Formats: sequence, structure tokens, C-alpha cells
Amino acid sequence: MIDDLTNSQIALLCAIEEHDPSNASEDQKRDLQQLIFGGYVQPSGSAFELTARGLAFLGERGAGLNEA
Repeated sequence: MIDDLTNSQIALLCAIEEHDPSNASEDQKRDLQQLIFGGYVQPSGSAFELTARGLAFLGERGAGLNEA
């Protein structure tokens, strides 16, 4: 679907557990919606969490959650 993520989407994946959508820019909100639609992220209360697909994506690329 959206296997070619942008650098900003990958950075958002890395920082997703700390992401506060109320403080997001319009670009970040758009990226977040694309990540949800692509199955990389899911809502979790007032925050978001990575799905198995999101974790696998980062794992395949050697990106750690602290590299955002």
C-alpha cells in the first residue's frame, strides 16, 4: 500500500508512542492518517501505538524507536 514511506513518516513511526496529535502540524496529521490507513499505526486512547506491521517495518530497516 504505502511501502515507500517518507522520512517524516518514518520519524513519526519512531516517535509514535510519544506523539501527541493535538500538538501535531498539519503535515504530521496528514502523515499520521496515512500511517493509520496503511496499517502501521493504531489509536490507543489519546495516543497512538505501532501495529505489528509498523514494528516490522522499523525492524527491517534497523530503525530503533529512539532514532526519531
